[in-house]
Amino acid sequence: SLRLKRGKKDMPRKTNNSGPPKVMTWGRAAPVLVLCVIFDALRAFFSMFWFFGPALAALYCTSKVSGAIGETAGGLFCGTGAAVAGFYGFVPAAIFGTVMAMAIGLLGWLTIALMLLITNARIFKENAIWFGTSLLVSEVPIIGSAPALTLIVWKMYSTQIKIEKVEMKRYKKERADAERQEQDQRVAELMQARAAQSAQNDIY
Repeated sequence: SLRLKRGKKDMPRKTNNSGPPKVMTWGRAAPVLVLCVIFDALRAFFSMFWFFGPALAALYCTSKVSGAIGETAGGLFCGTGAAVAGFYGFVPAAIFGTVMAMAIGLLGWLTIALMLLITNARIFKENAIWFGTSLLVSEVPIIGSAPALTLIVWKMYSTQIKIEKVEMKRYKKERADAERQEQDQRVAELMQARAAQSAQNDIY
């Protein structure tokens, strides 16, 4: 009986080798969110290229000719020219801006999708539909200037962080319970061994 008890005592205990669950943080999410903001800003710029195009052309023109004819005259000349160009070039500028906005929206979506798949694929466990929605929103010309990619990726990270914090809390509780059970088992085995030893000493 002593050999059986000793063999039981020497058996390896079951341990949890899976390790703690991964937990996303806002610090780790920040680089991806910054990239989302950049792509959304570029997409918004081209969505309103009919306005920003002539405005930038006027600023560039003013910076070049103001030294020759004066700042006031240069601003008036370039502003008038930009207004005329914007009026007559509205349709081409709007078409060009729309095409570029859609291209940048698709490029941004693919870039962020690749980054998430490589560095944080588990985010799609609860948010795959949300991420697909961001592509649809970014490719609609009417609402193309909305920061859809940034808002939806932020929402995805928010959901992931909340879920993974709960999972980590559950893991810590289960780990503490398992350690307490192991400790209780060791105490019980020690008391059993001492009782057996005491009984053996009484016999002899």
